[in-house]
Amino acid sequence: CDGVVQVRRDGEWGHLCNQEWTLAEASVVCRQLGCGRAVGAPKYVPLPGEVARPWLHNCSLGAWSQSACPHEWVVVALCANGTFREVRLVKGHSPCAGLPEIRNVNGVDRLCGLHLEEATVFCQELGCGPALQAPRQGVGIIRKYMVCRGTEPTIRNCRLNNNLRSGCDLQLDAEVICSGHMEARLVGGEHPCAGRLEVRRGLSWGTVCHMDLDLPTAHVVCRELQCGLAVSTVQGALFGQGSGPVWTEASRCAGNESLLFHCQREPGHQCTHDQDVGLRCSEFRLVNGSSSCEGRVELQVQGSWAPLCATHWDLEDATVLCHQLNCGRAVATPPGGHFGEGGAPLWPDVFHCVGTEPYLWNCPVSTLGAQVCAPGNSASALCSGLLDALRLSDGQSRCDGRVEVALDGAWGRVLDDAWDLRGASVVCRQLGCGRAERAYDAPAPVRGVLRVWLSRARCMGSETRLTQCNVSTFQLVPAGASRDVGVVCSGSLRVRLSAGPGRCAGRLEVLHGGEWGTVCDDSWDLQDAHVVCRQLGCGHALSAPGSAHFGAGAGPIWMDELACMGDESALWQCPSGGWGQHDCGHKEDAGVFCSESVALRLQGGPGGCAGWLDVLYNGTWGSVCSNALKDISLTIICQQLGCGDLGWLENKPFPGAGSSTSWVDNVQCRRLHSSTLWHCPSAPWDPHSCALGEEAWITCAGGHGCAGCPSDSNLCTIPEEGAVRLRGGEDGCSGRVELWHGGSWGTVCDDSWDLADAEVVCRQLGCGRAVDALRGAAFGPGSGPVWLDEVGCRGSEASLWGCPAEPWGRGDCEHKEDAGVRCSGELAPPAPTAPSLAPPPAAEAWTLPGIACLVLGCVLGLVLVVLGVQRCHSSAACMGRWMSGHGEQGPWGRSLGQL
Repeated sequence: CDGVVQVRRDGEWGHLCNQEWTLAEASVVCRQLGCGRAVGAPKYVPLPGEVARPWLHNCSLGAWSQSACPHEWVVVALCANGTFREVRLVKGHSPCAGLPEIRNVNGVDRLCGLHLEEATVFCQELGCGPALQAPRQGVGIIRKYMVCRGTEPTIRNCRLNNNLRSGCDLQLDAEVICSGHMEARLVGGEHPCAGRLEVRRGLSWGTVCHMDLDLPTAHVVCRELQCGLAVSTVQGALFGQGSGPVWTEASRCAGNESLLFHCQREPGHQCTHDQDVGLRCSEFRLVNGSSSCEGRVELQVQGSWAPLCATHWDLEDATVLCHQLNCGRAVATPPGGHFGEGGAPLWPDVFHCVGTEPYLWNCPVSTLGAQVCAPGNSASALCSGLLDALRLSDGQSRCDGRVEVALDGAWGRVLDDAWDLRGASVVCRQLGCGRAERAYDAPAPVRGVLRVWLSRARCMGSETRLTQCNVSTFQLVPAGASRDVGVVCSGSLRVRLSAGPGRCAGRLEVLHGGEWGTVCDDSWDLQDAHVVCRQLGCGHALSAPGSAHFGAGAGPIWMDELACMGDESALWQCPSGGWGQHDCGHKEDAGVFCSESVALRLQGGPGGCAGWLDVLYNGTWGSVCSNALKDISLTIICQQLGCGDLGWLENKPFPGAGSSTSWVDNVQCRRLHSSTLWHCPSAPWDPHSCALGEEAWITCAGGHGCAGCPSDSNLCTIPEEGAVRLRGGEDGCSGRVELWHGGSWGTVCDDSWDLADAEVVCRQLGCGRAVDALRGAAFGPGSGPVWLDEVGCRGSEASLWGCPAEPWGRGDCEHKEDAGVRCSGELAPPAPTAPSLAPPPAAEAWTLPGIACLVLGCVLGLVLVVLGVQRCHSSAACMGRWMSGHGEQGPWGRSLGQL
């Protein structure tokens, strides 16, 4: 019921030759064959030798002939009872945008190389209006595989020329966009699921008046963006004013639609940009409690809700969730199963929040290899709600930062011109953060518009809530009269590992009194490191390197002479010399390498973008089993390695079969914001995971390799944390700035990006001086996370890592704002890189002969010094030189008696 039309005359089959072949002619054929109505009447230019000499028939003349056909095509009929099913646009953000496909019974046919005429026919057939964007633009004489006039009722009436067909070019074949296209996005928020609501109609982005967004419509927007449910709508352009039109047509959704595109439309309000509406969504929710601010923690992944495992859930994680849900502060995390089990399997995601992140997905997540959660052990959270709620923002932990208070359901600032420890004590007590250590004037919020709620807060120190103090809610405060108030509570103590390959290896740093400092390596050993690894949820310690193995730190040296037993729950519970008491320099900074430190590589292939997939875990590289790796997993792996967006498995014999480590099986990645392999659920870590022949060989399409390996390298080394590279430029000294952090490459936002920042990048790469600092993704948009924003280098820093900036991953940028540099290319020695990230061998103990040699050497040195001084005293010339200084002073400013 579909195919090239042939007729038989005198016992021989031949093709038809028609200038005009339409649905009318094809309908006759379909009816004659009992195949229903005609659904397409294309013309087909066959491949050479594909068609024998035909019997030719021309319907308009009714004449049979064996003469040559003046046309290069034969005709095709597609009938309703044939294999055709539908035309569609896929992988776009609505049914009216995407990549064009024709779906048949046996699969799909991707249409490549369409120009505006063909795209217009496709859009009109879908009821999406005219085409506004086609995959390709005609330049000069174009020979096209598919040719339409633009007036055909269906794409299946156009002419096909198989001689011109070739594979799809992913660089050229962009999506088709029709005038009926509509999609939503959130811009300017603190995470991908919050921001100013912008709607695209056709090719134009515009904003929405706050009066035209109701809760059901907000839920649909959040669902479309894979952001779960709407938490709140925000008025007054809180996320900044947009540009372009403010749409006067409003969407009215029932709430169950999958896309904003499917909602009813009606006339809206006339607004200006100061009334742009914002929206906060959440992929997380609290259920089965007495309110929406307490209950069992559930997350939505790919459309379904499931409870979260409670094994590693703590108050810092709950703090982030409560803020995310607009539910105030975290009060408690009841034991697992407190609010019931729920009917779905438990998600194994392990969050490692510090309490300052705006969204749970901004926290480090370790899911790969996690142990199976015990049934019923679901995580819970109790939030305070917004009534008299308090929080600390822009600090280093949940217990330090600028004070913000919630009144009338919205967050606002607290100002005071005489803020002191009494007020800070009330804040720390209300937050459950211990005693107040410091009260200070905090910098005003950098992002967003936050109203002033309290212009004065004078406390006695005994109040249980800040609002019980002598407060004033008068908002009109003269500029410079008062400052935002900040506190540092005793509960702000934290540890972290910096300058390593991830959160579980690096230089040990301690937050004390609101300031980060390091730990001296005197008496530093595995027992001390075990405490750090346990405290960070990083397993056990593999090694405890000293001597600034991960580079010298900065700031105070907080701890020295630690003597942990190894079973303490926090480093400050161990005996030590006291805070800030030490006799060390930063060249003696202590480091830690924990068993949960992970890394990724493709090993054994060319260039680092093909090879056996290896994961570093417990200090050992091991393979990954291929049996469950799907397209989404391959995409995430290739993106994380900086090797493009596409990857596929190849069947190759594994050289170490049966003898090497294989760490992980049954990897099931999910589509999340800024996903990495570490976010993917899998079977638990096991050094014998793969059966013979299951080890995964992956080939990625595009990219530059996980570490920019030389082409003859058989081993792709892992970049150092904070490593920088340039991509998309003419050479290695120009391009888009990319940084390696937390196991993946990401970009830098161009907010505040200038020549001083570019100077640091060029110096770090050994590329001479900076010629230009480019903005607006001048070298093309990158992929993966946007790691740094508001970079403020002085120009003298050794690496971009050392420049002031927003916290990692906390910017509000998109890849269209990626920063770039162009360096002079005059090769200079690159900035020193961090030392090896591999677990160092344990330091050898001093032997008795070595100690004896050291003591004897010191004694001999002292004897020589004494003899030299005595000889100098016996010399008149020597005495003359010594006495020629001022008074009794020698050349180094010391008295003779001191010498």
